[in-house]
Amino acid sequence: MKLNSKTIFLLLTILISAVFVWPELNYQDLLSQGDHGRDLYAFDAVTHGKLPYKDFWWVYGPLMPYYYGLFFKIFGVHITSVLLGRALLVVLCSVFFYLSAACLMSPSLAFLGAIWFTQSRQEFFFTYNHIGGITMELLIGWCLLSYIRMASMRYLWIALISSFILCLIKINFGLAGLTGIILSVLGIDLIKKYPFSDEKKKFYFAAACLVPLAVGIIYWLLFKDIPFYALRQCMPYFGDDQPYHASPLLVIPYYFTQHWLTFIHSPVGVAIGVVLHGCTLLSVYLLISKRIEKTYRQDVLLGLAVIGLFFVFYFNEFIVSGIWYRTFWSLPFLDLFHFVMIAVAFTFIPKFLRIIVWVFLGGLALLGIAAHIGSIQSQKQPYRYLSMDRGHIYVGNEPQWTDTVNRVTDFLNTTLQKDDLFFALPYDCLYYYLTGKESPTRQLIFFDHIKIPPPQEISVIRELESHHIQLVLMSNRIISDETGLGIFGRTYCPLLGQYVHDNFRPLIRQGGDWTQPPGWANNHGVIILKRKIKP
Repeated sequence: MKLNSKTIFLLLTILISAVFVWPELNYQDLLSQGDHGRDLYAFDAVTHGKLPYKDFWWVYGPLMPYYYGLFFKIFGVHITSVLLGRALLVVLCSVFFYLSAACLMSPSLAFLGAIWFTQSRQEFFFTYNHIGGITMELLIGWCLLSYIRMASMRYLWIALISSFILCLIKINFGLAGLTGIILSVLGIDLIKKYPFSDEKKKFYFAAACLVPLAVGIIYWLLFKDIPFYALRQCMPYFGDDQPYHASPLLVIPYYFTQHWLTFIHSPVGVAIGVVLHGCTLLSVYLLISKRIEKTYRQDVLLGLAVIGLFFVFYFNEFIVSGIWYRTFWSLPFLDLFHFVMIAVAFTFIPKFLRIIVWVFLGGLALLGIAAHIGSIQSQKQPYRYLSMDRGHIYVGNEPQWTDTVNRVTDFLNTTLQKDDLFFALPYDCLYYYLTGKESPTRQLIFFDHIKIPPPQEISVIRELESHHIQLVLMSNRIISDETGLGIFGRTYCPLLGQYVHDNFRPLIRQGGDWTQPPGWANNHGVIILKRKIKP
């Protein structure tokens, strides 16, 4: 069977992206005792019949715990199983980026864009959840760009299903994607004069009514039995539930300033900026002056409109917070934009310049992949290894962090009996996962910005008493001047703080410099308290 060029470059995309993620199957750059611990605990909990929100605090959509839980079921309860599930999604992201790009450019240039995206994309370093969302948004992009050229309803139904899945991964981005789909299809149909068929009517009805209704029912079923304060803790989209706030008037200039600094920080960055922005300026001229073929020009303009619309829609969290990692949702569409501009420029510039640009960007992408692999391999040292049965990975955290986690986990495993539980706070769920112990409370996180009311504190204390908790694990993050964290027992949870003080005494201390600010994934210290023996 003879393969066409599009299939060949698709296979090459899969191969190179798989090579890129291969070293990450037993390595994680930074592992957090809080955020990653929460994820790992959730993935394990759902395999035992626990429900997100109702049985444990969870701050994203309900789907991804079940996705990763499936990998636990198939490959065993190890962090490597989660990294395998994540790696599969990274490869799918590269594939959908390639397919999206191939709608508007040659397969060879789409392949270049895909490997560039693979090695330069920004990682959501704090959770395994969001890579699922990026996969779905790229699948939606491919479907809409394919619809521009083929007018096939199949792509619209796939896009609609993808937006439904995205709603169950992160609801605000799922609804943004759903809105983007409806507006994009309306615009494409208007410009391309596609017919308003009976199937199209069904599509609009499903998009405007059925999908939002189905999403609403699922979330209602999961939230209906928990108090409103717990709902706000799991869905922090109201009022001041988020600890970070910023004005769009300040955030937008900040965004462009950071991009400017990215390009001018090195000679290579300057060269990349010249290529990308030079192609953009030339492409704008070509599109305005109508110096490219009419049908292709129309498809490119519609494609750019779709890409631009989704870029803006997925900018929603960053624009109100100024938190840089929240721009990562929109970056795939920025990369798509740049390569569409390169594709348009390639219709005009001479062949030798096209070759220079291809070799320059392709060479940098391959160097980036090689550097990525080499850097990870150099980090795989014995002192970076999480040796417990549920670990089995190397981490890029400082060696002291790894040593503390290994020692504390070993202490808990050797001290606790089979049915004993312990209480970890303020946000150290990693120890629940590593020991295979269920949290004695539904609540997994205790910080200022969580806004835990007195009735919830009382509920937590009752849970601790009902489970006869003998050990309390507290990390040095109980005292933090980081925005939204605070001081346990003083700025948040005074009742719970007093309960711990009155009923527990220090037993052992491990790791961390308690005179320095605690870290998200470094300077990690732990103190374990034992219940006082009543006279």
